[in-house]
Amino acid sequence: MKTEELLEKYFDGQTTCEEERTLRRFFASDRVPEHLEVYRPLFACIDREAEAFRQTQEKASVPSLKTEAFAKPIRLFRLTAGIAAALLLCIGIGALLPHAFSSAPAGYAIIDGHYYDNPQLVQAKALEALQNVGFTDEELKETINLPNLLP
Repeated sequence: MKTEELLEKYFDGQTTCEEERTLRRFFASDRVPEHLEVYRPLFACIDREAEAFRQTQEKASVPSLKTEAFAKPIRLFRLTAGIAAALLLCIGIGALLPHAFSSAPAGYAIIDGHYYDNPQLVQAKALEALQNVGFTDEELKETINLPNLLP
């Protein structure tokens, strides 16, 4: 393909990377015709930019000794911190939900601050409480021994 055709293709944005390299090599050589000399600075600049980009990529791909020296301890620290956080989360959930993991009976009652889980005992205490509610005023006066407070 002629250089003029490659230039037209280049300015239309239809060249491949290999064709662009060919153009850069051509304009870097000494056999550039006089009518195409106007494009030499353009391709020289593009060639310098491509070289600078390549060098930056090479520097970025080679890790420094400092980075390598601290990479393993940092990974180990992050792993340890993650495990510690997971354990702390499990302990926290276990502390917040103590009855969720226990095998306590389903029915219970708290009477006068005491925990009862025996259904017969709870039933007896409930009947006793209901009977206490059924006292008359005279019976309550006698039980409490405060005759002046109740009418």
